[in-house]
Amino acid sequence: MLAKHSKLFFTGSVVFLIVAIVLASWGFPKIISTRIQKSIQLENSSMMYDKWVKLPIPLIFKVYFFNVTNADGINEGERPILQEIGPYVYKQYRERTVLGYGPNDTIKYMLKKNFVFDPEASNGLTEDDDVTVINFPYMAALLTIEQMMPSAVAMVNRALEQFFSNLTDPFMRVKVKDLLFDGVFLNCDGDSPALSLVCAKLKADSPPTMRPAEDGVNGYYFSMFSHLNRTETGPYEMVRGTEDVFALGNIVSYKEKKSVSAWGDEYCNRINGSDASIFPPIDENNVPERLYTFEPEICRSLYASLAGKATLFNISTYYYEISSSALASKSANPDNKCYCKKDWSASHDGCLLMGVFNLMPCQGAPAIASLPHFYLASEELLEYFEDGVKPDKEKHNTYVYIDPVTGVVLKGVKRLQFNIELRNIPRVPQLQAVPTGLFPMLWIEEGAVMTPDLQQELRDAHALLSYAQLARWIILAAAIILAIVATITVARSTSLISWPRNSNSVNFIIGPMVNDKMR
Repeated sequence: MLAKHSKLFFTGSVVFLIVAIVLASWGFPKIISTRIQKSIQLENSSMMYDKWVKLPIPLIFKVYFFNVTNADGINEGERPILQEIGPYVYKQYRERTVLGYGPNDTIKYMLKKNFVFDPEASNGLTEDDDVTVINFPYMAALLTIEQMMPSAVAMVNRALEQFFSNLTDPFMRVKVKDLLFDGVFLNCDGDSPALSLVCAKLKADSPPTMRPAEDGVNGYYFSMFSHLNRTETGPYEMVRGTEDVFALGNIVSYKEKKSVSAWGDEYCNRINGSDASIFPPIDENNVPERLYTFEPEICRSLYASLAGKATLFNISTYYYEISSSALASKSANPDNKCYCKKDWSASHDGCLLMGVFNLMPCQGAPAIASLPHFYLASEELLEYFEDGVKPDKEKHNTYVYIDPVTGVVLKGVKRLQFNIELRNIPRVPQLQAVPTGLFPMLWIEEGAVMTPDLQQELRDAHALLSYAQLARWIILAAAIILAIVATITVARSTSLISWPRNSNSVNFIIGPMVNDKMR
């Protein structure tokens, strides 16, 4: 009877051990990954969906200006002396309008941004501050004309003297709010045929930085970012992650196209990565070396490279930062050859210098983008300045900390600088003595840090996951112990192990010897 019960006990323990092994090796991980996927995938019932549709906290948008302190000296050939002024801080609110769902597990949406000035975070700086910066639209117009019709530069410049007020040199004295959002007025009311051509060109091209004046006024307003405040961007088509959570957030099309057309090259036209608002979780067995985001404002995808693991807010993360290869010259990174700018410099092969890239194919204006203060760029660019341009990794790097379990961004910053060439053109009075070089106008920082309550929410979620992980090993350990006990029980019951029945071991060993002596 004992043998029968012990064998039944042994069979049950073996079955329990098999179930525990399956749960530990497959069942619990599957349950956990399914639970995570349900929480972060983009569908109405997920925890992530509402936060994705309407960002619960605003991004922080900062603007730094390169204020020109020696404009008169530059007009006479001196090297520029610049003074960084900022940050002018804005809260950037984001909201998406979902248009519907598409094939291949995608969601289609429009993105709306709204910028609100934050005077407290700006530390005494106001939007009414005056700055002196390179006259971006003026230089863009002249550089474009000189490339297309060099002989017409002088005539167009005379028209631009009516288009811009007080055009005495290549610099703009302007209030911060006008340059960023409200707009600087540009006059189209004049008797010059060239002015009519300039304004007709603007009307035909409708560049995003120009908006037509209203109330019957003949002219335009130039501003750097007002178009972001006025209109939605998109539509985007993004992977929802309901079928493959590791594809979550990937942009598959923008404005109904699966690639951009700016660069005339399959590699450079490719749309890679997310819109920087959401990332997939990271597979610890296949950690990506690069993290891509698609940037519509520059018509390309940029990537940050894996720098290693880091702990932030007591949470283990993966840390990515932009590397020199992302904006490298053709000689350093041959993949970047399709971002070349023709006729950039007589001392180069027509391709970009290290750390800068041309926005002309994207924006229709000869703007050059870089990291702030030409961080990770060629030192040749720094030689142009007397003072005021000093790259610093801590201040000018782009980076992101990613929670590998959920793909949530704990902290991230994206930085970009806008530049334009200041060119010596003898036929133009305003430019006949200036030194030629790449001139920065401003740089921006867009970032966010997870709030303390969201940090705690994430830590609590990690704690629950750790409890679940611990539970599977406890169950497995219990199953192993139970199986060992069952094996011993069966062995005893079937006499596979000889167990002594006399508890008096001393007498058992020496008993006969003692008895012999007593005889």
